[in-house]
Amino acid sequence: MSDPARLALVVPCFNEAQRLDRPAFDEALRTMPWLDLCFVDDGSTDATAARLHDIAQAWPGRVRVVVLPTNRGKAEAVRTGLLTVSATAAYCGFWDADLAAPLAEVATLREVFQRQPQAEWVWGIRLRALGRHITRRPLRHYLGRLFASAASILLGIDSYDTQCGAKLFRVTPLLHTALSEPFRSRWIFDVELLSRADAILRHDAHRAVDTVVYEQPLAVWEHKAGSKVKPTDFLRALQELWMVRGQRAHWARALVMGTPTSSP
Repeated sequence: MSDPARLALVVPCFNEAQRLDRPAFDEALRTMPWLDLCFVDDGSTDATAARLHDIAQAWPGRVRVVVLPTNRGKAEAVRTGLLTVSATAAYCGFWDADLAAPLAEVATLREVFQRQPQAEWVWGIRLRALGRHITRRPLRHYLGRLFASAASILLGIDSYDTQCGAKLFRVTPLLHTALSEPFRSRWIFDVELLSRADAILRHDAHRAVDTVVYEQPLAVWEHKAGSKVKPTDFLRALQELWMVRGQRAHWARALVMGTPTSSP
């Protein structure tokens, strides 16, 4: 049985030994007694695994570590973690290991589920506005806005910021079905997940994804050095966006026959 008050947060890690902010994770676990952490070590070649196991030993029952023997990419690390924790948690999510969005924002996103009972997914967005502390490199910001516009046009989903690494989910059949296949995209699995959900909802409930996904502006998001994403990856993201658009037909066909199990 899942505890309806608990939330399990997946943190994908690849060679993060030098960037892991142990005090920040400890503080979050102390101040948010309803929070559990699941670190997924994505085949790291540095001391990441040892650091993660140290955290788990300090917080028995609240921190688990999943170790992938080889690097499979952030998309599969996140999917593996979500499938692991969603078996027992009522709420789950994933968060970038660099904590560009501080863990205090987890509580803010979690509160949306109480204010918006229809919300199944709550996604943090980086909205630059007065009263918010959102710092991004100008090039990354404008490329991000261009990509969001392209995604909205090609997929017909008006999401402001799909790529922010701060996302929570209510554990429901929608989430399990959307995670039932490995992601085909490496850079924009967030968009692929959103597109899958839209296809599922339109087939099963004849409604669009904006009826269950709520975008919550973050109060704080700070660019962190050492990001593995480069501006040149923008072109790869556009290529993958076209692939995700093509996948919608696959999901429509697969849902007619039952829960998808494999991609073409």
